[in-house]
Amino acid sequence: MPALVTRPVAKAMSGGTERRPGLLGDPALHRALVTTCVVIILVSILVTVLVPRRVDLQEGQPAKIDIQASRDIINRPATDRLREEAAREAIKEANASPANYDISLAASINAEDTIDLIFDALAEERRKIGIWQQGDGQGAAERILAAASSGLKERAQRDFGTKLSAETITTLMGLSHEDFSRARTSAKAIAGRIMRELRVSRETLDTATKQASDNVAALGLPGAVTKALTQIVTSQISPNLVLNPGKVERAREAAVREVKPVMILKGQAIIRRGEIATGDHIAILQDLGLLAPRFEPLIVTAIVMLVVILVSVIGVYLYLHRRDILLDAKLLLLLGTVVVMIAFAAAVICAIPWPGAGFLVPVSLGTMLIAILLDPKLSALTAAVFGVLTGIVGGGSLALAITATLSGLAGTFCVTRISERSDLMRAGAVVGAANAIIIAAVGPTTGDPAVLRLWYLGIVNGVLSTVVTIGFLPFFENLFRITTPVKLLELSNPTQTLLRKLLVEAPGTYHHSIIVGNLAEAAAEAVGADSLLVRVGAYYHDVGKMKRPYFFVENQLMQDNPHDKLAPTLSTLVITSHVKDGVEMALRHNLPQAIVDIIKEHHGTSLVPYFYHKATEGGKEETIDEEDFRYPGPKPQTKEAAIVMLADSVEAAVRSLARPTPGRIEGLVRKIIKERLADGQFDECNLTLKDLDGVARAFVRVLTGVFHSRIEYPDVTLKDLEAKRA
Repeated sequence: MPALVTRPVAKAMSGGTERRPGLLGDPALHRALVTTCVVIILVSILVTVLVPRRVDLQEGQPAKIDIQASRDIINRPATDRLREEAAREAIKEANASPANYDISLAASINAEDTIDLIFDALAEERRKIGIWQQGDGQGAAERILAAASSGLKERAQRDFGTKLSAETITTLMGLSHEDFSRARTSAKAIAGRIMRELRVSRETLDTATKQASDNVAALGLPGAVTKALTQIVTSQISPNLVLNPGKVERAREAAVREVKPVMILKGQAIIRRGEIATGDHIAILQDLGLLAPRFEPLIVTAIVMLVVILVSVIGVYLYLHRRDILLDAKLLLLLGTVVVMIAFAAAVICAIPWPGAGFLVPVSLGTMLIAILLDPKLSALTAAVFGVLTGIVGGGSLALAITATLSGLAGTFCVTRISERSDLMRAGAVVGAANAIIIAAVGPTTGDPAVLRLWYLGIVNGVLSTVVTIGFLPFFENLFRITTPVKLLELSNPTQTLLRKLLVEAPGTYHHSIIVGNLAEAAAEAVGADSLLVRVGAYYHDVGKMKRPYFFVENQLMQDNPHDKLAPTLSTLVITSHVKDGVEMALRHNLPQAIVDIIKEHHGTSLVPYFYHKATEGGKEETIDEEDFRYPGPKPQTKEAAIVMLADSVEAAVRSLARPTPGRIEGLVRKIIKERLADGQFDECNLTLKDLDGVARAFVRVLTGVFHSRIEYPDVTLKDLEAKRA
């Protein structure tokens, strides 16, 4: 029979033995190719931007072409000259400033040591002549003292650089041992204290000398001794200030820091064609990397590592949270296309020689597309990736990187709950305002207040990104067969071709589908499924009945039931074929795959009980195969398809109740759910027992509201009303 012909096909569709795909059809190979292509394209974009072309130019040669700066850079030769000039001036000012001079402890120690040496020499002569221990007579003592005095004068001048008068030497030589020691100690103390505590310069030398004299006089010694000590002490008072190298260096460093670097902006001419290259030109070209003698693999290696890290971050997120995207080469291609598109736009826009060009990179375009087409959380992650790429392409600008990241996040948050395309325009206004605030805030915080004046670019960026998103969205939806909320809302419009045709050709089925949609939506919200997809899928789940509408009881208005004249097997074939017919209609009208799957799976492999029991009642049980009276499947693969299956069954069953009280409704709902569960219809989807309980409660709540008890109105005729009016 025809029903038996379709059964092997259904089994193959629902998990029978499948042929292993060849190498070219291997999904893992497809995913690897997509990932590799994305990495190669991103590396190529970054290499093109970050690795400038080389020029062959030497000092003294004329330039063959105009050479422009590929990025913002410091004019090192000019800046170094300014810094050297500032350093020289700072050193001159530091040398002339007394504040940079410190008292030298070495000068104090040297003064004390010199006085010690003078008194040592005096003591040595005192021991030699022994004038107090020997009794050679007064005349001999005077001659020996005069000779010693002359020798000490010459020695003091020669060895100590100190001029001593004969009177000073004679006075000190004539002191007692105790007075001599006291004089030594006092002279050292006064000279050391003056040299340690007073800042003695050429200008203040007289003042210091006078203070030393006053200190000696304050000792109260005899006049001759005071005069002698004054000569010795004052001879050791000299300028004791030395220049502090640390202070001079700090002054020099401060002056160098205050010099603002001379900048060469991106796009600024370095050397014109025909101009003779100077040392400055060569140095600038070297800093830009334009004079490298050979290709540097280190730069390319770093770029490859960066791209691999960024792609790996996205891959790890997908592996942990959205493995369905990671395992679908088509969705990976969509994600890679958006990433490459934004990277390419960043490279092109940042190449414009204008400081504000980088703030026009449409990062929010990429994040809005990913949020709508794939996943909002993935979109938030890609905002950070886009920010890194934009900052690098924009010359390593921190302001650009932060602005791009926050702009992308703003785009993500503004489209997480869109209900129609006009919501995207409102999102554009919000993103534009957010971008303007971000730019105004990022400039001063990153040390570039000039960015504040470019706030208006945020509004331009947000609005343009949204306009382009609206334009690209249908393209991506159709090319990658993505079902977005916007697409679903458009399909739920009653003016859609299939729905309008269903209303005209099968009004009972249309009404049934609307109620099923309400039931399914409430159940989906209760268990956290996609309520919008469930509602729209319910609207279209029975469109296949339009091919033979009067074979379905809800469309048999005042007509005979054609199944009364058909064999149960043939009736079953007609009934079950509405699934295949619905799939064909859906594909012909380009409905999203998610809707097609719900149409295909909303009966699963369930039994058509009426005609099965009718066949068994015919007395030929031995020839009846239950499989001939089942839908071809497959079983529901998702929560959404399973919910539509239950809503479809429950609505039809409750509609047949004679007295639909709340208790009877709940009992019937739970009975149907239990039967579907026992029949194994939920074996291939992730619907749990807890979810089934939530679905049942949602169904009962909605159905109780639909089939509520009504007031019985009195039987009043038109004549009675006219009589009352009279």
